Amino acid sequence: MTAITALSLFAILTMTIITFEIIYTYAARGFGFGFSSNRPQVELSKFETRMKRILQNHTESAAYVVPTLAAVHLSGLSGANIELAALLLIAGRAAYALLYYTGVPFIRIPAFSLASLSTLYLAVSVLIHTLG
Repeated sequence: MTAITALSLFAILTMTIITFEIIYTYAARGFGFGFSSNRPQVELSKFETRMKRILQNHTESAAYVVPTLAAVHLSGLSGANIELAALLLIAGRAAYALLYYTGVPFIRIPAFSLASLSTLYLAVSVLIHTLG
């Protein structure tokens, strides 16, 4: 998977996470709740809390994933290892989100680690490429 493809899929994953949260909110709180500018303070269910945390974590990960993928693309890096790392990054982030939705503790850590280590590999590859 190229860096541009991975970046596009990361954007689609982000939009999917946001859309899922919006649709769930409308379904759980009613259509009027979504359009109300004076929403009452509501206590979130465990699932709603997990949805918020997934989005927060995904947004935070964008701070290092997006620049890394952009740097890979701009530096012209390619090859089987780069493409595999990009694929594992996206697969890890998608699996992390899905596993977080389930609420099963600790099972999402391998997916998070896979995505993080793949991002680190890509960042180090760019650094070595630019210094070498």
